Amino acid sequence: ATAQKLDKIEYNTVYDCGDSRPKFKVLSCKGDMCQVYTIKESAPGGGYESTVYRNIIEDTYIKREGCKTKNSPAVRKETVENKSSENETPVKDETDGAVACSVSSEDSDGKTANEKTFRGVIRRLWEKEAQKGSDGAVTITFQKFVVGASRAWRPTLTDAYSQADPKKPIYAVRATFETCTDYKKAISNRKMERIYDCFVHKTGGWQCTQTGASGALALKDENEYIQKQK
Repeated sequence: ATAQKLDKIEYNTVYDCGDSRPKFKVLSCKGDMCQVYTIKESAPGGGYESTVYRNIIEDTYIKREGCKTKNSPAVRKETVENKSSENETPVKDETDGAVACSVSSEDSDGKTANEKTFRGVIRRLWEKEAQKGSDGAVTITFQKFVVGASRAWRPTLTDAYSQADPKKPIYAVRATFETCTDYKKAISNRKMERIYDCFVHKTGGWQCTQTGASGALALKDENEYIQKQK
């Protein structure tokens, strides 16, 4: 189908986000909510549909993470400017300043069984539901997730691994992700990179322990506080 253009979003055409997230198509938008088809060859039917806030697509996916279609951003910008110069009324931004956190990344986004498992463990370290009648729910979205080679447990390891099953391997994980805390009047985004050691606990089940906040190529934490519409 021919791509339709409305504000910053192109419909029914593939957005490529590099390594930050899977490719996707915006099928339609109504008000501040959009139907998005995420392309995943490993999923049944080659992908799945979900509902995403329009401002998340425009501000996070397109602006911040650089998701692009085959049409260059420069061409789209020039088209908008030409319309303005012809005294045409710009299309209204239907979000009206709506701000919200996106849902957490799916554990199934992992490329291997181990990555899917470790995504789930680390997600649960950060993800939090708001208490009844309160705010402060936290979601987490992964931009990059790298599982290193396994290594054997060693008796010289620190007490942090005293509960590790010595017969099971330990994996180093480097994850780049963003947490979003949803308050009543604003959202707080924090983008960071962390290093974990993931191992099987003596009592069973995987555990991931943070071993570092930075490395030779680590990103510095980025914080952003966005007011909601009054």
